[in-house]
Amino acid sequence: KQGDVRPVAAPQEASGFVSIKFSGNMAVIRTRPSYASTLAYHIDNHDFPEILGTIAGDDTVFIVMRDNNSAAVFCGEIAGLIN
Repeated sequence: KQGDVRPVAAPQEASGFVSIKFSGNMAVIRTRPSYASTLAYHIDNHDFPEILGTIAGDDTVFIVMRDNNSAAVFCGEIAGLIN
């Protein structure tokens, strides 16, 4: 409808990113529906040396890192990619 005002999305909503959680050498990124595969694609093509691989669903990206120490390094690097 003409004249409708739509709210502006928060930056993380506009990019599709919702949250990230770590456990040892694994991470789970939650996204808005249908954003996970695009985010996984960008992570895979960025060639993070800490990442062994990703698996993407509709709204979740599962990441396996080389070791537990890689999680801290990756967390700093992924912040630049999702912002």
